[in-house]
Amino acid sequence: MTRLVNAELLKLRTTRTFWWLAGSAVGLVLLIVVLTLWLDDQLRSATDVRSLLSTAGIAGLLTLVLGVVVGAGEYRHGTIASTLLVTPQRLRAVGATVIACFLGGLLIGLMAGGLTALIALPWLSAKEAVVVPSTGDAVEIFLGGALYAALAAALGAALGGLLRNQVAAVVIVLVLIFVVDPTLGALVEGIGQFTLTGLGIAMSGGDDDTDLLPRGVAAVVWLLYTVLLATLAAIVTARRDI
Repeated sequence: MTRLVNAELLKLRTTRTFWWLAGSAVGLVLLIVVLTLWLDDQLRSATDVRSLLSTAGIAGLLTLVLGVVVGAGEYRHGTIASTLLVTPQRLRAVGATVIACFLGGLLIGLMAGGLTALIALPWLSAKEAVVVPSTGDAVEIFLGGALYAALAAALGAALGGLLRNQVAAVVIVLVLIFVVDPTLGALVEGIGQFTLTGLGIAMSGGDDDTDLLPRGVAAVVWLLYTVLLATLAAIVTARRDI
C-alpha cells in the first residue's frame, strides 16, 4: 500500500492542477487575513479574533475541489486503465488516491495555517485592546483547519472516484455546501452539525456555537463519510468497464 500511495503522491506533485489549487488556497486565505486586519478597526472580541484565525480553514473548500479533480481525473484522461492493471484491487487503488489527497490537503492546510499565524498573531499583538488567544488555543485552531483541509481533500477524492465526472462532481460539491447544507440546517433542527459545512466549521474552530459537534467527533463523522464514499467508489468501479 505504501508504494501505491507514493505513486499517487508522485502524480499529485507533478501536476499543475495541484500547485495551482494549492497556491490559490493559500493566497485566498492570506488575502482575507490581510484585508481583515487592515480594514477592520473593530477587531476586539475573542470571538472576532478566533474567527479571523480560523480563516485558514477556507483552504478546505479548495482542497475539497482538489480531491474531486484528482479522484475523477484518471477517468477523464483515461489513465485509470493502466493504474488498475498494476493494482487490480479496486479498493486499494481508490484508497491510495484518497490517502494521497489527504496528505496533499494536510500540506496545504499546514501552509495556510502557518502563514496565517506568521502574519496575524504579530499584527494582532500590535493592536491595542485586542484579545489575543493563548498559544495553545491558536495551535488548536490552526491544526483543526489543517485537519479539515486534509479530510476535505480525501472526501473529494472518494466522491470523484465514485462519480468519475469532474464537472458533475464539482457542481454537486458546490450545491451541497452552498444550497443543500443551509437548507437542511434551516428546515431540520439539529442536522446542521452533521452537514459538510457544520463539520468543517467545527473542525476549523471558527465558531463557538454550542450546537456544533466537538472537533474530534466532527473529524470522525467526516472520516466515516469518506470511508463510505471510498467503499462505494471501489464497488462501483469494480462493476464498470474501464
